[in-house]
Parts: sequence; structure tokens; C-alpha cells
Amino acid sequence: MKKLILFLGVLLLTTSYLAAQPEIKRNDDWMQKIRAEKIAFLTTKLELTPDEAQKFWPVYNEFEEKRFDIHMQRRHMERQTMDELEGLNENELKKISNDFIGLFQKEADLMKEYNDKFFKALPAKKVVKFYDMENDFRSHMLKEYRQKQHKGNR
Repeated sequence: MKKLILFLGVLLLTTSYLAAQPEIKRNDDWMQKIRAEKIAFLTTKLELTPDEAQKFWPVYNEFEEKRFDIHMQRRHMERQTMDELEGLNENELKKISNDFIGLFQKEADLMKEYNDKFFKALPAKKVVKFYDMENDFRSHMLKEYRQKQHKGNR
């Protein structure tokens, strides 16, 4: 349970950090590059067989799309709330807070649903390793981003 909470926390921080960076271009080419790098990274680190990869990637891509939608809903809610914060009454703020927590619950439910699907595509050891490797990939991407920033500031 602690790992799931840590995973969700790191995911939120990483997503928020990257979403706040204005110099990152949000275009299909950039997203495709990240996806390709992630596929290569996870396939290598998980040592996926061709059969495992064929079963896993469609399920994972579906999961990622749904998870991304939840993140975008949360980001939209954050922006909208901060813009309107001063004009909201106590009941409206409570509703927004409950809606925000509801999106975290929706993401947790999605993870639980897809965890079962991942077990159908991969052995249990690789599923557990997958969650850890997803965190490693985020760390890898942040490190790469910081190195590019550092080189650009010279």
C-alpha cells in the first residue's frame, strides 16, 4: 500500500512539474518520442518476451490513455479552482475538494482494474517490477530534462 501511495505521489509531482514547464512543447511529435522511449525502456528493463510484449502493450496503452485523461481533468480543476478561489463559498470549496479527491479515487480504481489485466499479460514478478520501472523511467526523464536545461544555461 505504501508503494502505491508513493507511486501516486511521484506520478502527481512529475506530471505537475512537467505540465508547469512552458518551454516544453506539447505536440504529437514530442509525445510520440516520449512514448517510444518509454516502450524501449520498459521492454528492456522488464525483459519482455515478444509474446509478453504483444499482450502487455495494448493493455498498457489503454491504461495510459485513461490515466492521462484523469490527470488532465485534475489539472483543469486545479487551474479553474485557483482562478476562482477567492469568489467561492465554503460549500463550493468543499464540493471542489471532494471532486478533486474523487479524481484520485478514480485513478486508484483504474490502477486496480488494470493491475488485474496486467497479471493476465505478464507474470506477477514482471507486473511488480513494472511499477518500479515506471518510476525509474520518470526519474530518467527528469534527469534528462535537467541535463538539457543545464546545457542550455551555459
